[in-house]
Amino acid sequence: MSGQVKWFSSDNLNAPKLTNTWGSMIDVLDECLINGFGTQALISLQIQDGVGIATFANPHKINQFQWIEISGADTPELNAEFKVLGITSNTLEFLIDLPDQTATGSIACKLASVGWVKKFSGTHKAVYQAKDLVANPYFLRVDNSLDPVYTTTYAKFAKVGILESCTGIDDIGGNQAPFDPTNSTKNWLGTGSGSSAISGWAKWYHATAINSNVGSTWSENSVAANGDRDWVLVATKDSFFILPSVAPNTSTNSNRHCSTAYGFGVFDGQDIPFLSAQIQYAAASTSRSYSGTNTTFCTSDFDGLILLKDVFGAYQPDTFTRINFTLAGGNFTGYSDSFSKKTGENIYHCPFLCVDKSNYLIGEPPLLRCVMNSTASTEPAYTLFTEDNRAYLKRRFFGSSLRYGSILIDLGEVY
Repeated sequence: MSGQVKWFSSDNLNAPKLTNTWGSMIDVLDECLINGFGTQALISLQIQDGVGIATFANPHKINQFQWIEISGADTPELNAEFKVLGITSNTLEFLIDLPDQTATGSIACKLASVGWVKKFSGTHKAVYQAKDLVANPYFLRVDNSLDPVYTTTYAKFAKVGILESCTGIDDIGGNQAPFDPTNSTKNWLGTGSGSSAISGWAKWYHATAINSNVGSTWSENSVAANGDRDWVLVATKDSFFILPSVAPNTSTNSNRHCSTAYGFGVFDGQDIPFLSAQIQYAAASTSRSYSGTNTTFCTSDFDGLILLKDVFGAYQPDTFTRINFTLAGGNFTGYSDSFSKKTGENIYHCPFLCVDKSNYLIGEPPLLRCVMNSTASTEPAYTLFTEDNRAYLKRRFFGSSLRYGSILIDLGEVY
């Protein structure tokens, strides 16, 4: 993995809310991938020995290793994007090759967007494309709208899919994944009504009944719990993952910070687009086993990786494939100790390995790594650490069958 890795969280200033509302998933994706957010005025910006020191009047709520975009400076070189390396509550530091000075102008900064494009949009719908169309020329369609067959109080989710071509927000006629040749609209158009309604196949859930979020079976037709969810989004020029918590912030359960991992992108140097989602095609009243079940990274025993193509370029949109957790104990990430860890050491981690439908090795998915040590229920939603000049974000995670754990996000080189 090379290039900028940008990340965002729900605790940043003016972060978009992920709620029990149709369209809120689109809001989060738009602000992170397309726009950037959290514009704040600086009260001073100084350059000292190649380090930019930005000072705010109030706590800025920007985190280490996030990328900011500065604007309004009279010195043109300052109006650019920088990785945050040092922080206090009211200051942040970044590297810049300029002589010592105190900058002038009406200077502000915000979290820099990833630079993706929103090609088409509709009411609570969007089609996104990556910044790097050479690496990833495919489209991600996200339908976060209320299906006509569905009831508004039920679970909230986005239907998601990879499109090879797209000419408008409702163009679902080309090659895509997932795709059932016997039911061409299976992923997008609902059937039935009421508790018998079936809506979607590959889904990104962001609000369900509160009991489902803390370790019980659940169904979509249970009334979804109100409240904001915490989330982390991490992205490069061609791939991204969003990791929302499975419980609202008002939950008192010790594992409310546990997340799932949804994403879209390509394998490095290969023409193989992937989609990470929860795979559910059943009536809304169907009892489901826990919030982490049937998600791509829930366990190495689940065929939950959605690919458009295999390693030979043949289409495989109706066949879900496997992610192996290599050295992880119990086939879950962050649930148990694969090895004993000495006091003071960082956590142990290893790559995930992906295969296609015929068990040919594809390689490592971008950004995510498997945690090989157990995760305490007292840990926060995420923590940051560095190792061998790389930055990592450890995110609480929810596997299948109540395997509470964590997953690692590689934020790239520190310098």
